Amino acid sequence: MIKNLVSPFKISMLMAVLVSGGIYGCSKVDMPDEVISAYQRAIRINPALAEAHYNLGMAYSNRTMSNEAVEELKKAIAIDPNYKDALFQLGLLYAENGLWDDAVTALKSVVRLDPGNALAHSKLGDIYKSRKMFYDAVAEYKEAVKINPKDAVSQYNMGAAYIGGNQRDEAISAFMKALEINPNYTDAHFGLGKIYLDKKLLDEAVTEFKKITDINPHHALAHYHLGLSYYAQGNVVDAIDAYKKSIEIDPKNPNVHYALGVVCSDVRLFDEAIEEFSAVVKLDPGNAAAHYRLGKAYADKKVLARAITSVQKAAAAHYNIQNPYSDKRVLDDAITSLQKAIEVNPYNPAVYFDLGSAYSQNRILDEAASALEETIRVDPNFAKAHYGLSIIYERKGMKEEAQREFSTYQKLVGECRK
Repeated sequence: MIKNLVSPFKISMLMAVLVSGGIYGCSKVDMPDEVISAYQRAIRINPALAEAHYNLGMAYSNRTMSNEAVEELKKAIAIDPNYKDALFQLGLLYAENGLWDDAVTALKSVVRLDPGNALAHSKLGDIYKSRKMFYDAVAEYKEAVKINPKDAVSQYNMGAAYIGGNQRDEAISAFMKALEINPNYTDAHFGLGKIYLDKKLLDEAVTEFKKITDINPHHALAHYHLGLSYYAQGNVVDAIDAYKKSIEIDPKNPNVHYALGVVCSDVRLFDEAIEEFSAVVKLDPGNAAAHYRLGKAYADKKVLARAITSVQKAAAAHYNIQNPYSDKRVLDDAITSLQKAIEVNPYNPAVYFDLGSAYSQNRILDEAASALEETIRVDPNFAKAHYGLSIIYERKGMKEEAQREFSTYQKLVGECRK
C-alpha cells in the first residue's frame, strides 16, 4: 500500500497558491472564492502557521475585504511578531482606511526590523506628508533615497514636503535631483515651474511648463500655468493661446476660464470675457469674483459700445444703417451679474459701487443711490461713492444731501493728497 506523502495542509496551501498565482491570473477584484476557501482550510488544519494567515489576509485584500484582511494580518503578526511583510501590508491597509497612527506604528516596526527597506521609509514619508508633518516626511524620504539613490518618486515627494514646509529652495534641489534620475518626470517639472512662477522667475517657469507640454501635450494644468507665466511676462497673445489649449483639454476647470476672461477684459475683448466669466459662474456658482468680473465686463462693454455707436450713427446718417447694440440690455445684464456677486459676497464695496454706476447709467436713480449708500456702509472712505452719491442726490433735488456727500468726497480726496 502506497502512503499519501503529501499532508492535507500542504495540499490546501498548494491549491491556494496555484489558483491565486497563475492558473487564474487574478486581479484585485476577481480573486476566486476557491483561493480564500483553500487558505481557510489550511488554517483549520494548522492555525499556528503565520504564512497561511498572511496569504489569507492578502487574498481578502485582493477582494477589497479590508476588515477581514486586517484581522488575518494581525493574526500572522501575533504568531510571528517579526513578520515584516505582514507588518508592511498591515501598515498599507491602515493607511488606506485613514488609521494613520496604526499605520505609522506598523511601518515603524518594519524599518526597525529592516532599516534598509526603502519602500517602508517612503510610505512613512507619504503618511507624514498627508498629515502635514513635513519635517518628519522629509526625514523619511531622505532615508529612502539614501538606500535607493535612483528613487525619483521619493526625491519628488521630498520636494513636495519641502514646499509644504515653505522651504522652496530645498524643494527646487529635490525636484532637480528627481529630474536627473528621470528627465521626463512631468510632476517634478510642474513642481519646479510653480516655484519659479511664485518667485517671479518667469523665464524659468515658462521653460519648465513648456517641457511638460512637449512631453505630454494633453497636460491641461501645464498649459494653464504656462498661460499664467506668459501673462505675468506681459505676453498676452501666448497667454490666451495657452489658456485656450488648456480649456480644449479640460473645459470644466473654472480657474482657466477665469484667467482667460481676465486677459480678454484687459485687451477689451468684452464679448469673449463675458463668455469666459459666464462659464466660470456656471461651473462654480459661488465664485463671487467671477460674478463681479462678469458684471464689470458687461458694464465695460457698454462703454465701448458708446464709442462704436458714435461711429455707427455717423455712418447711419449716410448709409441709413441701424445700430445693432442695445445699451439697455447690456446694462441689465451687468446689473444682474453684479447683484449675483453681492449675494455671494456682500462685503465687497467695489461691487456695490459698480452696481450703483450701472443703475445710474440706466437712469434708475433710487436703486443707484441705494447701491452707493451700501458702498459707503461697507467702506465709509470710498471717495468715488460719495462723489457719485452727490451727483445722484443733486439729480433728485436733494440739495443738502448732495452738498454733504460732495464735502465728504473733497475731504477724503484732500487727505489722500497730503
